[in-house]
Amino acid sequence: MDKLIFTHKNNRKYIFVDWDLSSICNYNCYYCGEEAHDGKFNFPKIEHVRNFIDKIQQIYSNKEFAIYNLLGGEPTLWKDLKNFTSYVKKVNNKNIVQLLTNGSRSLKWWKENALYMDRIIVSIHVANCKIEPLIEKLNNISNLLDIEVQVAIDLNIFDKCIDFYNYAYNNLTSSICLRPKPLKKNLSVSGMMDYTNHQIDIIKKLPQIEGKFKKKFSSSMIMNNEDVDITSLITDKKNNFKDWACWIGIDTINVRRDGRVKIGSACNPDLILGNIKDCNFNIPMLPVKCRYNTCECWADLHTTKVKNY
Repeated sequence: MDKLIFTHKNNRKYIFVDWDLSSICNYNCYYCGEEAHDGKFNFPKIEHVRNFIDKIQQIYSNKEFAIYNLLGGEPTLWKDLKNFTSYVKKVNNKNIVQLLTNGSRSLKWWKENALYMDRIIVSIHVANCKIEPLIEKLNNISNLLDIEVQVAIDLNIFDKCIDFYNYAYNNLTSSICLRPKPLKKNLSVSGMMDYTNHQIDIIKKLPQIEGKFKKKFSSSMIMNNEDVDITSLITDKKNNFKDWACWIGIDTINVRRDGRVKIGSACNPDLILGNIKDCNFNIPMLPVKCRYNTCECWADLHTTKVKNY
């Protein structure tokens, strides 16, 4: 049988560390699930964080750098964020710090802290924010770091989400990347929101902004040398890689809110390797056979997969 290869367009030189820091958030979006903002899991202790960064540097010594993708609750609320970013750069000055944030901190806060980050991915949660001041704030800091904006398309307020998206498209500076973000019904369970075919068509036709990033480290995905648009892959429901060999654990590693280190970001909850509290673990460095009907996590969808491996 012929192989099908879903992989990066350019050679991947980094390990992607997807780090779910806590369940502390100043928003309470229903589609994130209660567990994403219930406050039960606090941010990690900085000494555990430093030990884990050292471990990653040791295990993935064949990689040029690591991307630390911070999410979970709202990472900008972490009091040790500056200490974290400073240590990440101290271990390897090529390392990248990227935050998934709602962008709600003040303009003053962003100006004081932006230089400690490389990129932010701002999720616009339409029910919780005002679009005009948020876009103005992002334009004001666009010279300090790379910014990608994702407008979350909430089925319950679909038309308002499209209005917010169009406002962002017409008012964001051209250096900021913009794309729509189709949503799962709940982050903790599989399955996209029940968009109608007409709504899917609207999402797919939304104009996007490529942006102009100062640091280009990520790569688009290809399937047998043909470009793949990840948003379309999701909306067209072509994100089924069941029984394919997946490079989670080789391309990516995940840290949970309780400090557990595992293979796969949104999948394989049982593939626990250890915990950052003692860092007593090794990583197999072998592909994992996918056992899911859909792959819906952005990090996992940017991971190499091979059919008939």
